[in-house]
Amino acid sequence: MKRLLILFLIFLTACSPVATPTPTSFFNLTTVPATPGLDPAPEQTQSEALPVVTESSPQIKEEAGELYFFYQPRQQGQSIQLVKVSGTCVIDANCPPLEIIPVPFAFNFTINALSWSPDGKFAAFSYSDQPNGTPTKLWLFDAASKTWTSLAQFAYIDPPFWSPDGSWIAFRTQDGLGGEDVYVVRPNGSEMKSVAAALPVEGRPYIMDGWYSDDIIMRSALSGSVYLLRAANGQVLPMFESTAARTQFIASPDAGFFVYDDYDANTQSHTLKVTEPGGAAAVTISNFTGGSVYPMVWSPDSNLIAFNYYGSFTSGTPTAEVYVATYTGGEPTLVYKGITVGRLLFSPNGKYLLVEETTSISGGHLFIVNIATLEQKILQAPGLSTDYDWYAPSWRP
Repeated sequence: MKRLLILFLIFLTACSPVATPTPTSFFNLTTVPATPGLDPAPEQTQSEALPVVTESSPQIKEEAGELYFFYQPRQQGQSIQLVKVSGTCVIDANCPPLEIIPVPFAFNFTINALSWSPDGKFAAFSYSDQPNGTPTKLWLFDAASKTWTSLAQFAYIDPPFWSPDGSWIAFRTQDGLGGEDVYVVRPNGSEMKSVAAALPVEGRPYIMDGWYSDDIIMRSALSGSVYLLRAANGQVLPMFESTAARTQFIASPDAGFFVYDDYDANTQSHTLKVTEPGGAAAVTISNFTGGSVYPMVWSPDSNLIAFNYYGSFTSGTPTAEVYVATYTGGEPTLVYKGITVGRLLFSPNGKYLLVEETTSISGGHLFIVNIATLEQKILQAPGLSTDYDWYAPSWRP
């Protein structure tokens, strides 16, 4: 129950410093912003889901990357650890055993997932190695050598994002006094520069939603206005002429489309839309009334979108429903039902969806959905115990 209260009270965590540890968990269970005026009895306005038409293939032990996540003990006196399992464990539990990853700092504050470079060689991670939680460092993790290098240091650093070509790492900083900035840096720590000078001051605070080609996607937490921030020179371009509230704004991996939640505060309606760059030819993929929608993710081939719909927390029966839809529209498919879903990840081959369930019957764990068959199962691997909570997963390609 305590995790549920924490989850519900988190509001735009990317817009406020996090210098002190959470009492019951050090994990940012989700960054979902609570929708203003949450309807106590949300009504789903879409039709019953139909199966996604996806070709099935024989389950073979192909290269499937690696899953990294945090391993939280439930006993007092034990420490949180970063661990990994082979992506082949998604297909076969007779896979390589759980491996603990050495880290040069203790996990005493809010933890977010690792952010992987497109080639999977490095991960970016923002975290403080100081006992009071500040300053925060931007770390680069080398997966091959298992070493950590500090690239930058500021009072507070939000979770970083890699550019699609892996040449830049973008991150938002906060000074703890209401000030903020956006920086880019090369993976080797060179050419670090501020690029946020041209962002409209009246839109602060901003949320970083990722990249679109050579531009960083910045969204105003106040108005929902979305801007493209050019990494090379800091040039700012608005994405839409209107200032309608949009929560999340995610570019497809091939940079051909965006998916976003077009929220109407008056009717408390969520309309999930896919649009081409520039806002043209928007296609509606789902509609909900009340509640909130978070997260939304693209499949690696840019054909599918997975998203989670949260029912009301105030009604006493919170629910989380995960759907998969094609970017062209049509009926989304319900693939998972739970209580509080934190993150969604497609496998590198796009055949599986990983669901981070933060309050399952046995605790916070990771579940796998076969997109073709809709079969669900908990992640299994030698040495992986359900006596621990598993949080903040990332899938190394």
